[in-house]
Amino acid sequence: MTALNDFDRVLGEWLDEGPRRAPDRPIELAVEHARAHPRRRDPLGFLRPDPMAPRERGFGGRPVLVLAILGLLLAAIVAIGVGGPRDPAVVPPASPSPTTPATSASPSRPAVFQVDLSVPEGQPQTVEVIDASGLVVEASSGSPSGEAGVSLPFESVEVTNLDPTTLQLGWSGLPCATDHTLDIDATGAAMTLTRPACTGDADTVLGDRILVLRLSEAVAAADVEVTIAP
Repeated sequence: MTALNDFDRVLGEWLDEGPRRAPDRPIELAVEHARAHPRRRDPLGFLRPDPMAPRERGFGGRPVLVLAILGLLLAAIVAIGVGGPRDPAVVPPASPSPTTPATSASPSRPAVFQVDLSVPEGQPQTVEVIDASGLVVEASSGSPSGEAGVSLPFESVEVTNLDPTTLQLGWSGLPCATDHTLDIDATGAAMTLTRPACTGDADTVLGDRILVLRLSEAVAAADVEVTIAP
């Protein structure tokens, strides 16, 4: 302790003997330099400790500093989780599916029309029109105008045009109850009329039967051939 006291005494005597005021020129230069280079505000100054403030333990006196540090840590964790590299999704190659051989489309179902024929004399008679051409729009019965057994043939069907898109099929038949079938092929030009045979004494009495077909397009009667099948 004696050595330290002697050193302090010698230093104090030296300072008392030395100059107590700095030269004016260095002070002026320092002031000019400070004015020419003003200090910028430190954006993180609130995080730096104040050297003039009394020292405190831990973070008890700086709650704002604690919250700021926690916020920075949370932001860093979120940035790492969101912006971090991601492994590209790996899509396994699709296994080749077995090849199914192409099948031909099934033919469309023919349209069917049921017609009750107008019969002046005799029992009721019908015609079932089965159209594979898709041309028939409507099938109906015509009204016979001639005398029985005279106007229309029995062994054939007479085809005429009522207009470019309407065909009339006429034939003569027996008065017994008969369910006819008219099959129209895919071309619309070939038709087959099927009529069951009649039995009994009335077989000799004939009557005209007329069937009218309205089509979706013009068909010439001369191009249509109708065959009668028993």
